[in-house]
Amino acid sequence: MTIHFHIEYRTAFGEELSLNIIKNNEVKAYRMTTIDGVQWWCDFNYSKADRVLAYYYKVQVGDSVERSEWQTVKHVLDLTCDAATDYTVYDRWNAMPEDSYLYSSAFTDCINHLEPQSMQPTAYAKTLRLTVRAPQLREGQRLAVVGTQKALGEWNLDKALPMTLHNYCEWAVDIDASLLHDDSIEFKLVVENGSGLVMMWECGCNRIVTMPQIENGQTVVYSLDQAFFEMWDRRFAGTLVPVFSLRSKTSAGIGDFGDLKMMIDLMAKTGQRVLQLLPINDTT
Repeated sequence: MTIHFHIEYRTAFGEELSLNIIKNNEVKAYRMTTIDGVQWWCDFNYSKADRVLAYYYKVQVGDSVERSEWQTVKHVLDLTCDAATDYTVYDRWNAMPEDSYLYSSAFTDCINHLEPQSMQPTAYAKTLRLTVRAPQLREGQRLAVVGTQKALGEWNLDKALPMTLHNYCEWAVDIDASLLHDDSIEFKLVVENGSGLVMMWECGCNRIVTMPQIENGQTVVYSLDQAFFEMWDRRFAGTLVPVFSLRSKTSAGIGDFGDLKMMIDLMAKTGQRVLQLLPINDTT
């Protein structure tokens, strides 16, 4: 199976872009091709037996790495289109976002806990996949897409297509491209609650994606700009304390993890939600 990677990234003279595939905890770099220093592409043959492909991009000058993408959350390509023999991926460079704290484990595992799920296999002869990052969503919420064409619900919120959280803070949906009849699609992203009711629309104008010619057996993947919603961080009451300041009658008197467990029990009893610790080891 062939995967065609495309990314728009402006480089300086002498710089090259490389695609870095992660497999079995090993990274293998593939140099990409360009004719103008902006549009880069690379073809990669991959086993269809492997259902998930993780990767990232970096800029090199010779063998020296000049800069790399923000890698807290890497690119993930789910190879779940059973009829596909060819994937074409239109990516975007992921720099560190201003709301990078929302990608930390404190949010993804606790405050805004949402568990990534495997994408369900599809059997569409032609597939359009949309992927987008939306780190603001919280437990019990999900992302959906609704748009102009019948395959996108014709702006009927009851027919919005639910997306899958296939990676931390990143959502994806597969659309039957044979049902898309125009040269472009117009749509917006919405947040649904656990009952499927729309809670809010994303900020900004409608999104428009120009459609390429999709053939049978082809899956086209578009990585979209991050979604933003009029959703503010919640406030929590809590305690900030270094471990060495915790003391109890049964501990060593200098703070230990047994005291930390007692502190967590105390916070639960008093209705506090967050316990923040100072670094345990030397940060240098």
